[in-house]
Amino acid sequence: MTDFYTRKDIDNTTVEFTVTVPQDEFKKEYSALLKKNLEDTDIKGFRKGKVPTDFVEPQIGNSLKIQAFEKLVPMLITTALQKENLEPIAPPEYKEFPDFKQEKELTFTMNITIMPEFKLGNLKKIKITKEEVKVEEKEIDEALENIKKNQETKEKELNEKWAKEIIDLLKLENDVKDLKGLRDHIREAMQRQKEHMVRHKLEDQALQEAIKISNITIPEQAIQFEAEERERAFTTDMQQKGINIDDFLKANNITLEKMRELWIKDAKQALEADAFLRTYIKERDIKVTDEDLKTKIEQIKTTAPKETDQSIFENEEWKEYIRRIEQKEVAFQSFIKEVLGE
Repeated sequence: MTDFYTRKDIDNTTVEFTVTVPQDEFKKEYSALLKKNLEDTDIKGFRKGKVPTDFVEPQIGNSLKIQAFEKLVPMLITTALQKENLEPIAPPEYKEFPDFKQEKELTFTMNITIMPEFKLGNLKKIKITKEEVKVEEKEIDEALENIKKNQETKEKELNEKWAKEIIDLLKLENDVKDLKGLRDHIREAMQRQKEHMVRHKLEDQALQEAIKISNITIPEQAIQFEAEERERAFTTDMQQKGINIDDFLKANNITLEKMRELWIKDAKQALEADAFLRTYIKERDIKVTDEDLKTKIEQIKTTAPKETDQSIFENEEWKEYIRRIEQKEVAFQSFIKEVLGE
């Protein structure tokens, strides 16, 4: 099955395909459907399965042609995309459908949305100011008050006796022995938390700057499709949990329209980040070796639930999926190191 389509590049995000359904494939599929329908047709005066074709085909022929067409189209589209080495980022947009009533070749036209090619901008232009992280004494005081409020103790005042009770209740480290040690422990925990938050903020700022500098612009069709996928996932999740969506929205003081805005924003950011990392991987030649992949899979095995089907770890498609995920993670860490000078 070759030469059944023509390609026309409309712009850097849209490819138009004109596809002609191969007549032999169509006739084969149509005949199989017709035969099955004749076998299942039960009309008074005829034995089941023995109804003449001419008696039934005028009534169901057009419907069967549509069914045969719909069955063949996905295969044709997939074959054309593979031959052209294209990865669509949104469902096809059909422009013209064939007239099934006319006895001629069935041809249809569709537009495929693809991700445009990007080039990394000058990442040296990214300037991120690192924030100084400091824990104030009043923050520790507030934390102690919250512990006092939420923990039942014999001692009611914030003193050494109370501190020892809390240390025992919370099973803190051996080096936490008194109120001062408890304050130091809280300070260190809050310092780590703040550093983590600031680090995450810096990384996000760097990524957003890189996306902007590299002129990463995602086609609207792709953003809309990804947002709709999020809404479908949300709806399915609510149904599986037996939660009424209207009740959920009311309880969380949010409207469906607002959630749709958030899904669109989230979809846009996710697609931009993915496009940037793909570009970074390509231009910086980021690779995940078989040995790297093996190490990653072993890590996954150690945290996988006991009931996990072990055969998944030998599935080649799954392995390649994990390789791509790991490749993006390696690319992201390489990018952060490059930009933040670490």
